[in-house]
Amino acid sequence: MKVLYEGAIYQMLRQGGVARCFSELINHLPVECEPTLLGPEECRVELAHPNFRRLDVRTEPTISWLRKWTRESLQRNIIQLAQETEADLDHWTYYSGLCRRPLRKSGRPLVITVLDFVHEAYPDLDPSGKHSALKRNAIEIADQLICISHSTQAELQRRYPKHAAKATVIPLGTSLQDVTPAAAPPETLNRPYVLFVGRRNSYKNFALVWHAWHRVRHALPKEARLVVAGPPVKRRERSELGWTDQSQVISLPGVTDSVLRTLYQNASAFVFPSRAEGFGLPSLEAMACGTPVLVSDLPVMREVVGDSGYYFGIDEVSHLGNLFEASIAGQLPNASSIIERGLARAGRFTWSETAKRTAEVYRRVLERNETKADHQLTSSPA
Repeated sequence: MKVLYEGAIYQMLRQGGVARCFSELINHLPVECEPTLLGPEECRVELAHPNFRRLDVRTEPTISWLRKWTRESLQRNIIQLAQETEADLDHWTYYSGLCRRPLRKSGRPLVITVLDFVHEAYPDLDPSGKHSALKRNAIEIADQLICISHSTQAELQRRYPKHAAKATVIPLGTSLQDVTPAAAPPETLNRPYVLFVGRRNSYKNFALVWHAWHRVRHALPKEARLVVAGPPVKRRERSELGWTDQSQVISLPGVTDSVLRTLYQNASAFVFPSRAEGFGLPSLEAMACGTPVLVSDLPVMREVVGDSGYYFGIDEVSHLGNLFEASIAGQLPNASSIIERGLARAGRFTWSETAKRTAEVYRRVLERNETKADHQLTSSPA
């Protein structure tokens, strides 16, 4: 079974996030699969699947200011290479393609992964509506949709009821527990800390963490810290949050997986305050590292974390502050049993299972397509 992955996500994200999810998926596909990645030559992706093949294509002009005038030419080259590539089906990694080319069918069955509906819930993230329009087009055109959670599937049903029947739910996996831990950052040594990981823009709700921490910081031991692993903190964010006193906050931009594993397993707790998510993978990573997780009370977090975490409302500053105090003091209720349940639960979310179920979807799509083709052939006039 030959699968062509249109690798636009690797042009948008050099590493981490959705790009890492697709890399893990491809790496763990059954050996009878033959994955080919059509990706940007400016960021060559090496994957570990034994049958992996990489097709590099230029997506950026040699002179950056010529981008606007050369885009159509670059897109034509990408389309031609995709059409010439032997494959049984296409799986696009985003709602549009390399070099911003519109999603289109190649004549092969088309699979799309639906990640979330965050941009629809928070229009300020998509003021032009372009992202939502791309997603709508992808949902309408695709032969098969894969939703990463039942919560995403429910939202798909609500927004696109005519297309919900095309969707299959396949949760993500985690493999961070297989990563060798690195040495801990010196700033975190011999300190209790609460860990936040990832981006901090609007719906990620980092302001709740900030205000809850500052509400209780004077009641915490002087060596306690809030550790923030993610993009560098910019001047505007510092101003909006009032981030002036850095004595109890440690910012760690650009950490590797090995360092992230260490940060998780040494943390007093991991906090995930998001207002909306498609899955919430960092909370699963934390559970896999034996870390207590403090998560916002969303349906998708109940789906992923289950009874293996501590929940708070998305605006509950006081409650979250109390959880911080208990975490730092090592007094979270039933912590040992909740951590054990978290480890067991995280162990059920594996990339091998994700890839196995995805390959099963591919096979069903191909069988359905063959049946449809046979029906058309037998029903056509002689």
